[in-house]
Amino acid sequence: MAVSLKLPLVLVDDADLVRVSAENPGYQFEREEDGTLTVSPTFTNGGARSGEAYFQLRLHANSAGGRAFDSNTGFAIGPHGAIKSPDAAWVSRARIDALNETELAGFWPLCPDVAIEVASASDAFDDVIAKLELYVRHGAAYAVAIDPRTRGVVERGRSPDGLSLDFDAIIDA
Repeated sequence: MAVSLKLPLVLVDDADLVRVSAENPGYQFEREEDGTLTVSPTFTNGGARSGEAYFQLRLHANSAGGRAFDSNTGFAIGPHGAIKSPDAAWVSRARIDALNETELAGFWPLCPDVAIEVASASDAFDDVIAKLELYVRHGAAYAVAIDPRTRGVVERGRSPDGLSLDFDAIIDA
């Protein structure tokens, strides 16, 4: 499938990333730790699966506090300028309250407490697991990679109290 994207030669800062994302709706852009840009479309089934993952984290946020985020949300992860957008994420109230006004205005400089990645048809599952490991390395307490093709689930860390994900519902969404 040929894709035409309007990309600058160099993504200098967060504003460039936001602008490129706005000029190319339907694609998810992430900045890697080495500064390279990763782009992928969200296919319809992938959107339903990430929506189900977000829904489950939203229910958790309703009871545990904090906030749930969908796949359009970027987080500034680690010291190297990576901007990552998990398919679904949750951040505790205590970690949100620790951010100052400037930090709250842009890409939050933290890794979510919980990050969920659902492999799409175009993803190599090893790459999804590598992203999971990145989240854990940069502070996620619990990270999950789901492969709908094989119904495989890889978990790292410990699920927060009260969170019990229904992986079948995510896969079957």
